[in-house]
Amino acid sequence: MKMPKFIKRVFLLLAIMGPGLVTAFADNDAGGVATYSVAASKFGYQILITLIPITLVLFITQEIGVRIALASGKGLADLIRERYGVFISLIIFILVFIVNFGVVLQDISGLKSALQLFGLNYNIYLPLLLGLLFIFLVKSTYKKTERLFFLLILFYLSYFFSAILVKPDWGFIAKSIVIPQGKMSFNFIYTSVAVLGTTVTAWGQFVIASSIKDKRLTASDMKVEQFEVFAASIISNVFTMFMMVAVAATIFHNGLHIGDAAEAAVAIKPLAGDMAGILFGIGLLVAGFLGCAIVPLSTAYAFSELFGYEGSLNQGLQKSKFFYGFFVFQIVLAAIFVMQPKFSLFSFTLYADFLNSVILPVIFIFLYRFANNKDIMGKYKNTRMQNFILITCGVIISCAVVLGLLGGALHLK
Repeated sequence: MKMPKFIKRVFLLLAIMGPGLVTAFADNDAGGVATYSVAASKFGYQILITLIPITLVLFITQEIGVRIALASGKGLADLIRERYGVFISLIIFILVFIVNFGVVLQDISGLKSALQLFGLNYNIYLPLLLGLLFIFLVKSTYKKTERLFFLLILFYLSYFFSAILVKPDWGFIAKSIVIPQGKMSFNFIYTSVAVLGTTVTAWGQFVIASSIKDKRLTASDMKVEQFEVFAASIISNVFTMFMMVAVAATIFHNGLHIGDAAEAAVAIKPLAGDMAGILFGIGLLVAGFLGCAIVPLSTAYAFSELFGYEGSLNQGLQKSKFFYGFFVFQIVLAAIFVMQPKFSLFSFTLYADFLNSVILPVIFIFLYRFANNKDIMGKYKNTRMQNFILITCGVIISCAVVLGLLGGALHLK
């Protein structure tokens, strides 16, 4: 009996899905949850107007990254090293490391805050969780690691239920997504750029390309993988909306101020019930754990590829010493800071994510150059329309960064 074409496509999608979905949801890590929470607490439903543009930018940039990886069979960092040499590779790595390390600090801080939220001693459980994570990655393969990430992604449903429990005005929410609410200001632009920076990440380009390489996907998987990226961009930002709604309908509506996602979880409880706060806290715990895995991995991938070392989740510790070693280095260094009793980066979360937006145009330059190189891309090179969209995104982000910097400077005064 011949299998229907639609069923075949579904099975094909299930077989190759992973890189796009995991990368998109990893952008909603603990730092992302903190940024979305702070943004919604400051501007309420007004911040929802950023969701559609950011979703489009996420899809456009990830689709180009996927196409480059599938057409070339190489990671983005591999191509930068081969085409531009060690000096440029070093500069790119320093930029990526600085931005990513800030995100790792955020994620471990998020994990610490979530443990405290549930009354658990972070001095015991934080090192234990990080140790178990490292052991799992070393002993596992890419396929098994991907399954763990899929399981963690399911827990993002906690934000959906949290948003339902606060009983928001869904009609006004739908209106706010497409029609601007409130006045535009430098502070709003600055915050919007930070939201962009935590959703469309520079490290996302490195991890999605390296994941495709680890999963051994080829150009024959192009159409299905493009669909996965499209679907993942929408789904992940729908959950971003739920996070923002939960905060806007409670904390912003009642005129409260918060500095991070853990404070949001605590503040939601008396306003929408214990269950809403608990669900928000569970989401933070999972987001922190997912971020602690994927963001350091993205830096380790970039380090290995930029400097020509072996680096893969399909290889053991002996073959990928530098890869796993750099992963441990980031985690241990960040944990040393975060384990200090008074240490919390959440109050600076917008600054860290804004910095990611600053280097995005640099990454876009490489995407543009590689996506238009016929030797690399063959028949999959960019069209004129794709170039126009990518350049437009880069120009808009650059202008927004400048305006955001101006807004930040005025705010500090």
